[in-house]
Amino acid sequence: MNGSNIPVNNNGTGQSGPTGTAAIALHGLDPGATLVLIDRRRVAAFPGAANSGYSFVDLTSIPITAVQSIDILKDGASTTYGADAVAGVVNFNLYKDYRGAQVTIQYGDSATGNATGNGSDDAEYRGDILFGVGNDTTSITGDIFYYKHHDMFNHDRQNSLNPPFLSSNSEPWNLAGLTRGALLHPFDVNGVPEPAPALPPTTRDVFFATPPDGSNGLTPASNYVFNVLAKVRGLPTNPRSILPGFNFNLYSSSFPRQERWGGYAAFEHKICDDQLRLFGDFYYVDAKTHDELAPDATGNFQTPGSGTRFIPPNHPFPIIGGVEVPPFGGPTPNQVGAAPGSFNPFNPFEQIISGATSARLLDFGNRIFDNDNVAERFTVGVKGDKLFNGTWGYDGAFMYSQVTQYSQSIVSDANRANRIMNGADPLFDPGSSEFIGQTIPYNPFGDARSVVIPSNVPLIEFATQRASGTSTSKLATLDLNIYTTDLFDLPAGGVGLAFGGSFNRESYNIKVDDAVRLQNGIPNIAAGRKSWGIYAETLIPIFSPKWNIPGFHSLELSAGIRYDEWLNNDTNAAVPKFGIRWQPFDESLTLRSTWGEGFLEPSMVQLYGPKRFLLAPIGGTTCAPVAVFGPCGSPGNEVQSINQPEFTVEQLPNQQIHPEHDRTWTAGVVYTPKWIPAKWGTLTLTMDLWDVERTGVAMFFSPNTILNQYNAAGFPTSLAIIAPNQPTLGSPPSILFDPTGAAAGVSTPYTNGGRVRANGVDLGLQYQMETAYGTFSLLSRWSYLNEFVVNYPGQRPRQVAGSSSSEWYIGSFFGDATNPQAWLKWRGDTTIDWTWHNWDMNWTWHFLDGYNEQLHAINLGDADNKRHFVHGTNYIDAQLSYTLIFTPPVEAAPVPGYSKGGKEVVGKEKETPLAPYVMPCWKTILNNTTLTVGVQDIFDQSPPKAYSVDNGNSIGYPGGLYDNIGRFWYLRMIKKF
Repeated sequence: MNGSNIPVNNNGTGQSGPTGTAAIALHGLDPGATLVLIDRRRVAAFPGAANSGYSFVDLTSIPITAVQSIDILKDGASTTYGADAVAGVVNFNLYKDYRGAQVTIQYGDSATGNATGNGSDDAEYRGDILFGVGNDTTSITGDIFYYKHHDMFNHDRQNSLNPPFLSSNSEPWNLAGLTRGALLHPFDVNGVPEPAPALPPTTRDVFFATPPDGSNGLTPASNYVFNVLAKVRGLPTNPRSILPGFNFNLYSSSFPRQERWGGYAAFEHKICDDQLRLFGDFYYVDAKTHDELAPDATGNFQTPGSGTRFIPPNHPFPIIGGVEVPPFGGPTPNQVGAAPGSFNPFNPFEQIISGATSARLLDFGNRIFDNDNVAERFTVGVKGDKLFNGTWGYDGAFMYSQVTQYSQSIVSDANRANRIMNGADPLFDPGSSEFIGQTIPYNPFGDARSVVIPSNVPLIEFATQRASGTSTSKLATLDLNIYTTDLFDLPAGGVGLAFGGSFNRESYNIKVDDAVRLQNGIPNIAAGRKSWGIYAETLIPIFSPKWNIPGFHSLELSAGIRYDEWLNNDTNAAVPKFGIRWQPFDESLTLRSTWGEGFLEPSMVQLYGPKRFLLAPIGGTTCAPVAVFGPCGSPGNEVQSINQPEFTVEQLPNQQIHPEHDRTWTAGVVYTPKWIPAKWGTLTLTMDLWDVERTGVAMFFSPNTILNQYNAAGFPTSLAIIAPNQPTLGSPPSILFDPTGAAAGVSTPYTNGGRVRANGVDLGLQYQMETAYGTFSLLSRWSYLNEFVVNYPGQRPRQVAGSSSSEWYIGSFFGDATNPQAWLKWRGDTTIDWTWHNWDMNWTWHFLDGYNEQLHAINLGDADNKRHFVHGTNYIDAQLSYTLIFTPPVEAAPVPGYSKGGKEVVGKEKETPLAPYVMPCWKTILNNTTLTVGVQDIFDQSPPKAYSVDNGNSIGYPGGLYDNIGRFWYLRMIKKF
């Protein structure tokens, strides 16, 4: 792993996690179940969360070029490192006690046939300086690095240019909730009545409409396109639509632009030889990402929990009894928050347009998101070993870690967008101090794809929001570990013991831009918690090799316990762990097994927020609350079909959720046969079985679960929120409705109703053989997911191994349907390496298994249960390196009795001093230099085609599993001094 190949979340919407970040997730569980350490100590989590809400460590905030090795402990439930190591532990070992210097530079670029252009649009640059000095008592190691990766857009690749999903947030706008009376009495920009349009034959009094393609904003109502059953623009995603939806892939990025730089330093000084050593380290990483999405998608204009958008009527409503009254129905000014006398002359209808209306603010340009993640971490401590009888040691340190995200976004401002559409706003009053320089309001009825409305241009800057925010995650720890390899002797050997404790203080701060805070009701957050823990582990030898007992060459038992207490919510846990290691015959065969329990606290996001907006599929029918809109199926409360892949999900924090409890079991075998002759090389085979069970997992309800509960209860107001009402902390899972009764989303708090049970096997093969033609090595690592059973809140348990993790019954816990992931049955890597003299060549085969995805958001027992198999993929990487090594020639000394000049040499009195060899300058520069050329995805394998629920995939491939870069070549030079 290095700074050039961290697999970052690359989708434009960041639905698999914050865009530009990278996380580790073992065994197919969410990233929060994997404990990530640096030099066996914790590090501050990213000040945000994965889709699941659980926290994770962002790998881009670690100085990857300073990582010397990575340890992966896959048996989980670690008593030493923490009870929250549910899926396992990943430890990054940074360079220590390095000698010399090493300079690395690298350049690469894509070269794919899948491109819409020349295919070279994804350049990457990397530079790194690693150095170290020291003597017998003191060492200093450092690293400085820089990394840059250009961005890539969905329209740069043929397979993502036209995705399966086209959005109903369209351009021209999708108008909804238009009444029959308003449509039959249209007006022009001067308020003069126009001819009525021909409406579709129906008994309904509410219609959908849109201006035609190519509209200049002045199209008469008689030329509008109307529909009854669904929004006009939405094909092919919504088959009841009439016109295609919006292709946002023509605008959105696929891979974010990244730039990272930073440095690392470490030292160690022996005060009293090995018995007392002072050590410390520090690193700083600045990781920037730039991401662009398609122009702002409004979603439904009225969704509880979000700011309301609206288009005022053609001219001010008449005042009756001191109140403005819509003459043809529709929303009232009070329902949308419109100021008295609001109007927009370009609206051909004498009605406020809001509710389920959705739009794409194309003339505002792409949404821009710039994140600057700054990570700092330092450790200082003391350690020593060879104490007492030479078997004791200790290690204690203070660690402080902080990750701060400085975010900036350029999007539309909903409040200001409402103002520029209101011709009565002071912005358009020449006598007002707020006068914007023109009297013409914003015209939203054009087609910005092909027509520029000049009067709109000056208004866009006013209604553009440049928001900034700061999120900070801090962690301070103080720990002490004491260990011995020989506490006392048993007949089979010494008993090992390790014990220690730690104190942790975690803080979490979110500072929201004022405009965002006021529009969306997202408050600033300042939270924290403290915890402490103690542990003890022992290793007990039962049988020893020196006894030569058949079947019991060696047998060791291990046992440990950890106690953790969290002071913020008075929770605690004592978790045990047991293990066995058995070598029945000799060192060639090792059998091992562990069993343990775990305990995972909720994340800061799950406890304190902020609330988050995600997307998830939903399928079914419903009605608005009957107490407000009348009986279900009546003219005022018709049955709604809400099959769609991107239903709004408002995730609400919940400080009442409690920790989850976990259990892990592993069993493995390592076999290195001795019967293979040495000339045929060495072979090592490994197999590890694993099983993880999680109970009380903090999850949120899927939209379909909330829908089913609401329907089963008879459409009550207690399980619904009608705009302008807002979801609040403590609200039950609810369906969100706009004022007209149209379903607009769901709100759901986190709850401890989830359960997960997963098991599988990890396989490994390592083989090496030395020949006259070089050394050949084979390393193969494969994993098989046998079972992954998920029990979501309100749902029955489901076996999901080999299927998408974005199905309708899952919601968005593991990723959105618009950009899916999957629980793959098989995945693996196999590398063949050949070294000969100064040459090194290797080939790596990557395999990702296929999986099933359901194509319709329906219950699995329904008739239409069509599934699509997303095929597996094979990727081949190749790399060739050559190391330049120049050595001074060996000058043969004269031998008595011989002479180069033909004269006899007697003794050594005739010898002349040898002149020192001086290596040419070019050899000095290139000596100890390794040149590398490599290609990733050498056969240019594109990601597989994926559709997701109701064609909801926004890019056409599983963006949570693959990037879309294609074939990528690189050149690297490493110079050692």
